[in-house]
Amino acid sequence: MHSKKSTFNHDLCETLLSANIPLNKLSNCSFRNFLTKYTGKEVPHESTLRKGYVDEVYKNTINKIRNYVDGKKIWVSIDETTDVTGSYVANVIVGTLEENNYGKQFLLHVEELEKANHTTIFKLFDKSMNILWPEGVRHDDVLLFLSDAAPYMVKSGDAIKNLYSKIIHVTCLAHAFHRVAETVRINNPKIDKIIANVKKVFRKAPSRIQIFKNMAPTLTLPPEPILTRWGTWIEACLYYCEHFELIQSILNSFDENYAVSIKIAQKYIGQINIKNQLLFIKSNFAYLPNTITSLEKQGLSLASSISFVEDARLRLTQIHGEQGMSIKTKIENVLNKNKGYQLLVKISKILSGDEENFDGLPEDMTINDLIYFKYAPITSVDVERSFSMYKNMLTDNRRAFKFENIRKCLIIQCNNFNGKITKKLIKHNNTFIYVFFLCYR
Repeated sequence: MHSKKSTFNHDLCETLLSANIPLNKLSNCSFRNFLTKYTGKEVPHESTLRKGYVDEVYKNTINKIRNYVDGKKIWVSIDETTDVTGSYVANVIVGTLEENNYGKQFLLHVEELEKANHTTIFKLFDKSMNILWPEGVRHDDVLLFLSDAAPYMVKSGDAIKNLYSKIIHVTCLAHAFHRVAETVRINNPKIDKIIANVKKVFRKAPSRIQIFKNMAPTLTLPPEPILTRWGTWIEACLYYCEHFELIQSILNSFDENYAVSIKIAQKYIGQINIKNQLLFIKSNFAYLPNTITSLEKQGLSLASSISFVEDARLRLTQIHGEQGMSIKTKIENVLNKNKGYQLLVKISKILSGDEENFDGLPEDMTINDLIYFKYAPITSVDVERSFSMYKNMLTDNRRAFKFENIRKCLIIQCNNFNGKITKKLIKHNNTFIYVFFLCYR
């Protein structure tokens, strides 16, 4: 670090950004007095940190990622979202593939795209690898690419393989089961009508909520599933199946003329076959949310992840009836199109000694490369987590944030290296400051 730079200012900037505390909080008199009292240091102004330290902290964070990844095999995951301003934002996660344990993952790059297509994703992938290895991209160290199953992502995966010959492209398996859950929702439009309208009945309606609490004091309010949160619609179905009669009686106690949502909810929940549909969903798909949650966990071995997928696949293909055939066709199509997943199944069998045939694996992949797949992930949920942090950062009162600053702050926040940053401040006099920042994290 340059001799003129303050170590305290650097650590303070790093801590504030890691905890997602806006730098302008330093303008608060009580906050400044607190910092001065318990650190004995002269507290800098916001502009001092923004102009003199943010860029330095960002570069140090990228260097820490480079140092950790150096000499290791890696996986890469890319996804894009549309933020509240309507911009296309893509995040790039890299993680290490290690022999004996689940590796670490880092948010490497964030970029605003003009459009989301296979060309922009391919360019973003290659740009990110140049950020990671500025002195020369190590193409043979990139073994796995994870994304969703959007057609442009699949096409970009094919293009990436031309430069990174060892790479296996896998589309997210948690998202695959979400697509199955979406098929269940589409096949049951009346249930979907009930869930959507009951959600509206109690939204911003304190008098109805009070009636609900009086009639069902031990029951939580009906869930509000969000379609982008995988498995929540199935969980809502389970709720209605378990408490059907009580929910129906509460809805029927309302005057249908008070709201359109009440009228629609009463109409559909009173139909004779609704109970049967709810029972069918519960008896055949109740495990899907748990399967998705299990796949989202970090630290799973490849064999464990594949066992979750194959167990759910078997159960889905054993459902009878017209809907059962629709679901069987869906899961088989989703998994059969995922060529990368089929290769990981083969690699897992090789690692367990159940497979001796290496056919189909990338030609440049060596026997030694396969050992690094023992704890390989099969979902892209780490990117989804980084989007959640991005949305928390881009609040209503921070829309003037330049994207370049958003990128740096988000990368610093996501890569806080397990809280080691804040511990540095203990050296600056008193543990109270550490406790204060820990409360914000």
